[in-house]
Amino acid sequence: MHGRRRGTVEMNPVERVQRAVRWVDTWQQRHRPAAFVFAVFKKFGDDQAGNLVSLLTYNAFLATFPLLLVLVTITGIVLRNHAGLQRQVVNSAFSEFPIVGGQLHEQLGVTAFQGTGLALTVGIVGAVWGARGFANAVQNTLNTLWAIPKVDRPGFPGNLLRSIGLLAVLAFTVAVPICAAALTAAGSRVGLSGLPAQLLVLVVSSLLDGALFLGVFRLATAAQVSTRALIPGAFVAGVAWQLLLNLAGVLLSHTVRHAEAIAGLFGIVLGLLSWFALQATITVYAIEADVVRALKLWPRSLTQPPLTRADKSYLTAVTGAEARRPEQRIDVEFTPPDRPAPEK
Repeated sequence: MHGRRRGTVEMNPVERVQRAVRWVDTWQQRHRPAAFVFAVFKKFGDDQAGNLVSLLTYNAFLATFPLLLVLVTITGIVLRNHAGLQRQVVNSAFSEFPIVGGQLHEQLGVTAFQGTGLALTVGIVGAVWGARGFANAVQNTLNTLWAIPKVDRPGFPGNLLRSIGLLAVLAFTVAVPICAAALTAAGSRVGLSGLPAQLLVLVVSSLLDGALFLGVFRLATAAQVSTRALIPGAFVAGVAWQLLLNLAGVLLSHTVRHAEAIAGLFGIVLGLLSWFALQATITVYAIEADVVRALKLWPRSLTQPPLTRADKSYLTAVTGAEARRPEQRIDVEFTPPDRPAPEK
C-alpha cells in the first residue's frame, strides 16, 4: 500500500480547506455569541451596506458646511447680546468634528458672516438642499436594513416631513457637549473630578446621544418596525459616538496627521470624510445587530447547502422588499439541497 494505512483516504489541499471551513461553520452555529456576531457581519455584506455607508458619508459631508453656517448665523442674530452663550453654542457644534473642528471653523470664516442676511439666505438654501439628501439617505438606509418593502415606505409628502423631523432632532446634538460641560462644572463644584467625573460625563452624554439616535431611528424607519426593536441599536450607537469622540485623536491621527502640511481645505475634506465614514459604519453595524436580534436572523451558514432557517428568513425578507405595488405579490420557495432547482 506504499506506506498508507489500509482504509484511509488522503485528502487534497482543497478538501482539507473545505473540511476546515465546515468545522468552523458547525462550531459557530452551535455557539450563540459567535453565531450572532457572524450573522451581523454576514448581513452587512449581504445587504451591501458598504454602499449605504458611502451614501451616508457623502450626504453628511454635503450637509455639514451649510448647516454649520446657518447655525452660526442664527446664533449670531438670536444671541447677539449674549456673547458667552453664543461662543459656547458655536464651539459645541464644532467640537462634534474632532481634529478638524478648529480648521473647519477657520475655513468657514463664520465670524465674517455672523448676523448678515446674505449668509443666512445662502446657508438656508444650501442647508435645505444638502440636508434633505442626508435625511433621505438615512431613511433609505434604515428601511433597507430592515427589509421594508418599497411599497410600504413613506412617499411624498410623508418622507419630506420625516426629513424635516430628522433635521430637527439632529439639531439637538449641539446641546450634548453643552450639557457635558455643565455637568463637569457642577461636578467640580461638589468635589467630583478625575476618572469618576469623566465616567459620569461619558454615561450621561451616551444616554443623551442614545435618545437622539432613537429619535432619528424612529423617524427614519417605517411604522412596521416597533420602537422597542430600535432601542438597543440606538443606545449602542450613542455609546459608540461618545467613545469615538474621546478616542478620535488616536483613531484619526493616522489619516489626517499630515493635514497641516497639506492645503487647509483638503485636510478638512479628508478629516471630515474619515470621521463621517467611521461613524456611519459603526452606526450601520449597530442597526444590523438590531435587525438580527429582533428578527432572530441567526445562526447563518458560512457554506451552503444547506440553508439554515435564518438564511431562508433573510432571503425571503430581502426578496419581498422589492415589492413596489400593492397588487404585486412575491413568493419565495426553496428546493431541498439534494433536489435540483426546476428549469425555467
